[in-house]
Amino acid sequence: MLPSQSLSLQTIVGMVVVAILWAICFPFISVGLPDAPPLLFASLRASLAGACLIVIGMKMEREFHCSFRRLAMLALIGFSYTGMGLGGMFLGAGDVGPGSATVLANAQPLFAAILSVFVLRETITVRLASGLFIGFLGVVILALPELDFGTDRFIGTLYVLGGAIGTAIGNVLLKLQADEGDVFWPMGIQLILGAILLFVASLLVGEGFDIDWTWSFSGAVFVLAVPATALMVALWYGLLARAPLSKLNPFTFLTPVFGLLIGALFFDETFSLVEIVGIAVTVMGLMVIVLVPAPKDPIA
Repeated sequence: MLPSQSLSLQTIVGMVVVAILWAICFPFISVGLPDAPPLLFASLRASLAGACLIVIGMKMEREFHCSFRRLAMLALIGFSYTGMGLGGMFLGAGDVGPGSATVLANAQPLFAAILSVFVLRETITVRLASGLFIGFLGVVILALPELDFGTDRFIGTLYVLGGAIGTAIGNVLLKLQADEGDVFWPMGIQLILGAILLFVASLLVGEGFDIDWTWSFSGAVFVLAVPATALMVALWYGLLARAPLSKLNPFTFLTPVFGLLIGALFFDETFSLVEIVGIAVTVMGLMVIVLVPAPKDPIA
C-alpha cells in the first residue's frame, strides 16, 4: 500500500496543464465531426498522436525493450484508454453538447479511485475521499444547466460514460507501467494499437471513408492529435511515475472549469450563477486534496 504523500509544485502545474489539454478536446471534436465519421476520426487522432511519439522516441535514440508481457499490457491499455476512451468521446460528442460531455467524461476519477484501491493498493484517506466527492459534486453542478433527461441524448451520455470507464481502466494500467523507463515508445505503441482497434470498429459498423478535408477539420485533427493527445499523454505518463493515481486524478475535475473558460474567452459564452457555484465547489474539492495536510486516516 502506497504511503500518503504531498504533491510537488511541479506536479501540480503539470496536472493543471493536463486538465487544460483535456478541456480543448470536446470543442475540437465538435468542430471536426461534421466532416468525418466519429470512429474513423478517433482513429486518425490516435494514429497521428502515436506516430508523433514513436518518431520522437526514435529521434532521441531511446531503446525500447518489449517483452510479450509488456506488449500485452500495452494492448490492454490501447483497448481501454485509447479504444474505449476515445471511442466513447467521439461517439457521444455528436449527441451531447461539449460542456455536458466534458463534465460526464470527468466522472472517471471516481471509477479510477475505486479501481486503484484494489489493483494498485493505493491508500484512500477520508480527506482524499472527501475531496473526490466535493470535486465530483462541483462537476455535477456544472452540468446542471445543460442536462435534459427527456431527449435522445441518453445514448450519447452512455457512450461518454463508457469512455470514462475505459479511461479509468487505462489510467490504472498506465500506473502499473509508469515506472518502467521511456515515455514515448510505450505511449506511442498503445495509441497505435488503440487506433487499429478504432479503425476495425469503424469498418464493422460500416462508417465508410467519406472525409471532407476542410481547413477546420485538418486543424481539429492536428490540435487533437499533437497537443491534446501526444503531449498530454506523455506528460500524464511522466506524472504517474511521480505520484499516486488517486492524488493526480482529482485534478481532471478542473477540465470542465477550463472548458467553460475557453468558451467564455473564445466563443463568447457567459457564466450562469449555477456554473459559478460549480466552479467554486470544484476548486474547493481540489483544495481539500492539495492544500490540507493529509492525516493518517485511511479508509481503504
